[in-house]
Amino acid sequence: MKKLLLNNLFVYLGLLLIMVLVFILGLKYQQYLQLEAQKTYQLQASIVFSVLFPMFIGVLLGLIRLLDLMRKPGEWKINWIKLCIFGIPSLYVSIVPLLYWSSLPISYYDLTLGYLLITSGTTPHTICGIIFGFLLFYVIERKVIER
Repeated sequence: MKKLLLNNLFVYLGLLLIMVLVFILGLKYQQYLQLEAQKTYQLQASIVFSVLFPMFIGVLLGLIRLLDLMRKPGEWKINWIKLCIFGIPSLYVSIVPLLYWSSLPISYYDLTLGYLLITSGTTPHTICGIIFGFLLFYVIERKVIER
């Protein structure tokens, strides 16, 4: 029992260390991209990274759940209701900056809640990106097969 607790402790500490390193390196890279965008007036790389980085952080947070599910026996299932109710809106809110800054002829008035999401800063996009990335592993379930 003690050995299992000690193994779990080291696994969780290792994952925490990986998450902290990815977070620090990601923030430094995002700062670099923002400085390059100021110099070159090319915003695309900075915007794409600011949308994808929170999703990646959410995936890292959800990775613990996947590791726990892999230990259990059973058949893999996806909870489509949870994915549709929480996943689609959080994905939409997180990619609104990509839609707005893309070369598509879209104004933020054309997007649902576009004005509010574009003018409210980066907080909604970041939070929804983390939620969406986290949710990718939390919609996966393992059902025990009864025979």
